[in-house]
Formats: sequence, C-alpha cells, structure tokens
Amino acid sequence: MGMTAEDYAAQLAALLPTGPAWQPSPDTLLGRIVLAIGTELARVHARADTLRIEADPRSTTELLAEWELTAGLPDRCVNVAQSIEQRRAALLARLTGTGGASRSYFIGVAAAYGYTVTIEEPALHTWRMRSTEVVGITRFRAGLSTAGDPLASFGNEAFECLFNRIKPAHTALLFAYGI
Repeated sequence: MGMTAEDYAAQLAALLPTGPAWQPSPDTLLGRIVLAIGTELARVHARADTLRIEADPRSTTELLAEWELTAGLPDRCVNVAQSIEQRRAALLARLTGTGGASRSYFIGVAAAYGYTVTIEEPALHTWRMRSTEVVGITRFRAGLSTAGDPLASFGNEAFECLFNRIKPAHTALLFAYGI
C-alpha cells in the first residue's frame, strides 16, 4: 500500500524552486536524481510496511528468530528444526500462555501445539495424556546408535518434554499415543 518511486519523485519535484533550471524532466540529470531519491524512499516505505507485519508474532517470518530469542525459544523442548508454522505455534503458545493446573488448560496447550489429547486420572496425582497422533518408532541401528541406546523407543520427545516442564510438580504424567 506504499507509494511508488514515481509518487515520491513527484512530491520531491513539487518541493524544488521554480524556474527553467529546476524542471526535473526524465531526460535531465536533475530528473534522474529526483527519481533515484524517490526510488530509495519507496524502498524504505515498503520495508516499513513489512515491519508492521513482522511486529506481529502470528505473521512474522524475517524476525521469527528474534521473537524466539525474546520468548526463550528454542529450548530443550522446542526444536529449531521445526517448520515455520510449528515454530510460530510454539512462540504464540509461549507468549500467550497463562499457566494452570486444570485438565482444560493442558488440553488447550496441546491444541495450541497442534495435538488432540484427552486426560484421564488413573491414580491420585497421576495423569494419562492420550493423543490421537501416531508417533514413529526409533530403532537401534548398528553404526548409528551407541552403547546404552535403547533397542527401540517410541514417543514424541518434544511433546512429552513440554508437558513435563509445565505440569504441577506433584503430578506424574503418562503418555499414550494413537489411541
């Protein structure tokens, strides 16, 4: 919605003194200078328009890394290798999170990260979080895995890390996937 280089050049030409020497026609040196200044002003205007978009964490792309730094991301639970959408979702969840200890709060946090969960309480201070998302199995591979690695593991480490970080200290979390 910014002005064009020609718009700025016309405004600059209107500010010049009157007289035949000050007529900035396109074929004169003065006309080319006025257009060059107008081009730069239009470029700066376009970048200022972009800054309005980047100032909103819901639509940022160029300033996503700075927003994440402000919010303390990435952390041990949120990985930089995620897609832009996943990184934005994590950023928004971190910036808008209010905290809580209720089931509805945890279900809302899961939804903000793109998961659908239900929560059961099989025992006192124990919650089972059931996610409909199916997760892959990581198997031990000769040459890639090292001694001490499990022969097979499954789960979503980022998801589990997030909820273990925000859960009440006295609560044990159990995770069930694809159910």
